[in-house]
Amino acid sequence: MESLHFGVRSIANQWHEALLSKPTSTALHPQLLPTDQAVAVIQNMPDDAAWTWNGICLAQTGQGQTVFHEGLPENAWLADAAQLFEYAGTGLKADLPRLRGAWRLRPLQEEERDSWLTKGIVVHGPMDQVLVGPGAILRDASLNTEQGPVVLGPDSEVMEGCRIRGPFALGEGSVLRMGSLVYGPTTVGQGCKVGGELSNVVIHDWSNKAHGGFLGNAVLGSWCNLGAETTCSNLKNTYGEIAEWDEGLRAFETKGRTFCGLLMGDHSKTGIHTAFSTATVVGAMCNVFGDATPLRNLPSFSWGGQNEQVHDLERALQTAKKVMARRNQAMDAETEARIREAFAATRG
Repeated sequence: MESLHFGVRSIANQWHEALLSKPTSTALHPQLLPTDQAVAVIQNMPDDAAWTWNGICLAQTGQGQTVFHEGLPENAWLADAAQLFEYAGTGLKADLPRLRGAWRLRPLQEEERDSWLTKGIVVHGPMDQVLVGPGAILRDASLNTEQGPVVLGPDSEVMEGCRIRGPFALGEGSVLRMGSLVYGPTTVGQGCKVGGELSNVVIHDWSNKAHGGFLGNAVLGSWCNLGAETTCSNLKNTYGEIAEWDEGLRAFETKGRTFCGLLMGDHSKTGIHTAFSTATVVGAMCNVFGDATPLRNLPSFSWGGQNEQVHDLERALQTAKKVMARRNQAMDAETEARIREAFAATRG
């Protein structure tokens, strides 16, 4: 869970940087998010203390002999996957002070507005809310910073004709392809290729949605690939409350949301023109294709999309390793072992 993104970077990465100045080692609950208030509570924790909430230990220093019952700060608890897109703007805002140093971001200045305009860059809103990392490329685009920043990580690229409304962050080495439409809050991790239309989406590292199609109120894990024109619904035709899959209950339950799109696990992929229903959950290592609408809950290691056919484990691993090699990455033995354990537990 700590590898999930709170904004544009992982929860674990943000906690590590936030607590660098704290000399005492601190154990953290994996669902605790590094909001400003949560970081402040932990930075002020004494040695040998435990912070509890509703009987849950959120953080502990030393042996945790002194227990205190601090309230849970707003938006500091990750209850389900959909909250990743709901908290995307909060996460980016909380991480931005650290991100400025980690990515060596430079804010554009008001006196640069006309110069950027001659290059085809139109900025609606404060110029200093456009933050650019070393090596980032920005061409012929429209940026709106009235509702939040537009952050371009090192060596990222915004191609011609893109229109972006912040809050938005594009990770290191990622590419926003020509003519993309982005509505914030949206964050894209490192090494991604993204195109089409996105609205309030969190895309984790090394995933691709490189072609047309709509993705809204959605979360993509790492190493996903959406085929051309893959599209998801994020709103029911009735405008009613959405029933979402609850893995713990093994049933669909309403949770008060009107908007929820695709939630997809790591290493899953779709064929061209795949159309997902509202609040579809796709597990990890799935290969989704076919001429019918996929089921709204596809367990990990699914093959197809309308039945219970299982993706062959060795074939799934082989594909994953090929994809990673294309990005000069390799699957380590620990990751492969975890995948095999997950398959044995769910499909074996």
